[in-house]
Amino acid sequence: MLVNFAVFMSIAGTASADDKDVVNFTLSHAITYDDNLFKLDRSESPTATFGKSQRWEMINATTYGVSINKPYSLQRFKFDVNQTSYRYQNYNFLNFDGTNYDIQWNWSLTPYLKGNIVFDRQQLPNTFANITSINPLTTNTRTVKSNRFDFDWSPQGNWHLLGGVTDLTVTTDNSSPTQNNIDFSFEQTSARAGIRYDLPSGSNLEYASSTANGKYGQSTLNEVLFTDQGYEEKRQEFKFNWVLSGKSKLNMSATYLDRKNDNFSQRDVSGWIGAVNYSWDVTGKTRINFIASTDLFPTQAISYTYVRQNLIAIRPTWSVTSKVLVRGDLTVRERAFEGFAPVPPAEDRHDRTRVASISATWEPRRFVSLGVMLKREVRDSNLINDDYVSNSAMINAGLTF
Repeated sequence: MLVNFAVFMSIAGTASADDKDVVNFTLSHAITYDDNLFKLDRSESPTATFGKSQRWEMINATTYGVSINKPYSLQRFKFDVNQTSYRYQNYNFLNFDGTNYDIQWNWSLTPYLKGNIVFDRQQLPNTFANITSINPLTTNTRTVKSNRFDFDWSPQGNWHLLGGVTDLTVTTDNSSPTQNNIDFSFEQTSARAGIRYDLPSGSNLEYASSTANGKYGQSTLNEVLFTDQGYEEKRQEFKFNWVLSGKSKLNMSATYLDRKNDNFSQRDVSGWIGAVNYSWDVTGKTRINFIASTDLFPTQAISYTYVRQNLIAIRPTWSVTSKVLVRGDLTVRERAFEGFAPVPPAEDRHDRTRVASISATWEPRRFVSLGVMLKREVRDSNLINDDYVSNSAMINAGLTF
């Protein structure tokens, strides 16, 4: 490890990157240790499924890519593409190469009419915390592809007319809608229209309405399990971003979600979701974010129809120096698995997950970054064998030239 680090630093000594560079190349390597990769209860062993007793895993991830950022008159063009090779020491069936890109045209016809055309793809390892039946023949990845067009027109100064169309595809290769998972494949096309008013203080209010038509991936129409093939979802969104002072601001959102399935109304879900984020600059180098949110996750699971999640978090950030940044995270997340159940469980499931992490990033040079992270995750569930404790550590090094 010391040899690799020395080689990395020797290469970095000859590299150079500048904020004004149109083209930059990136190279990074991260090593992650997780003592409970599959998020198993203390009484469980991976032997029955995988033929191995190791609960821990060491993951090496190498990323290389190119970034292009070019302004031209009122326009800006961005092109970021990278590939990450994930290699697992014990369970190498999880190995995969993920290709990610973020291509944007930040267009502007006039200073008052502008918007974005975005093509985005992210392929990352998925957590095993949300999967009840692990398939050893898959890599357990989650791929999110999003194509978006949006506009912002401000004909009357502080008033903005907003609109956009998004095509979203989410693909998971280790779960299906009929399993008791909250993460599964789907695709949807949505349209959004709204209005925003900017106050002189920097605060703003926004209202938007959106409609989405979607299809559940890997799902077939089943009158016994009430699994559907598609849905229509409408959202009424209210946002208020309030600048309280030069050191604090409050971002609030409330959305009424109404999802209707194509065939089975038993699976319909509606209710309020929202979030509050209070950001406080304690000093010139220290910021604390206090976050509270509530969300709904509609599913096609056989033992429930949706998951209600409530979350609170404290996330401080400390700029120790201009080159050293320390972040912390204390999060408590509660989930209730509710709604219509084609196969009713003996007891409704309720989970509480606590996450604590601390990370530090050091940039000794403009083009070099080094990082470290420690994380502990604990879940308590009222169901047998659904508790787990996971401790992980990560170190990484990055080079931009």
